[in-house]
Amino acid sequence: MLNNIKKYEKMSIATSILLIIFALCLIFRPQASLNFMVIVIGVFLALSGIVHIVSYFTSDNEFKSISTELIEGTIYTVLGLFLIFKPAILNEFLAIIVGAWLLIQFIIKFQFAFNLKSLNSPAWSLMLISSIGHLIFGLLMIFNPFASIVTLTTIAGIILLISEISNIFESIYLLSRK
Repeated sequence: MLNNIKKYEKMSIATSILLIIFALCLIFRPQASLNFMVIVIGVFLALSGIVHIVSYFTSDNEFKSISTELIEGTIYTVLGLFLIFKPAILNEFLAIIVGAWLLIQFIIKFQFAFNLKSLNSPAWSLMLISSIGHLIFGLLMIFNPFASIVTLTTIAGIILLISEISNIFESIYLLSRK
């Protein structure tokens, strides 16, 4: 049992080191990291599309009559190739989606703040401030998507870096115990 734990912790350290390298890329090269991730997603989509297309053409006629494999494969392949050759588009689109979600959260929290106020809850003002924060960040994401997504990527890298450094210290501590 102890050997399995030590084996696991050694693997955990190796994984953490790789994730620290990834985190540093997110921090110091956020746009390149985002583009790389989008390209990887594009490759998986394109390969999945090709598999669907091959599946359609290698299937029997009975299956083909009810299959959507050809159209799915074509859509996945085209979308995948688009992401491979134009990765920045998804970065901008993602920021706009997050911004829209934050605006929806603003509306919900704003309404909730006034619901709390009508109940004479002292927490209503905190909820109102929170909703205004959602509004500001949502508008920033929508009107400045490029800078917003780069900032979020950098923050994610910092969080990942701290988490993985902590994991390494935990693993070293566990390995040093008998």
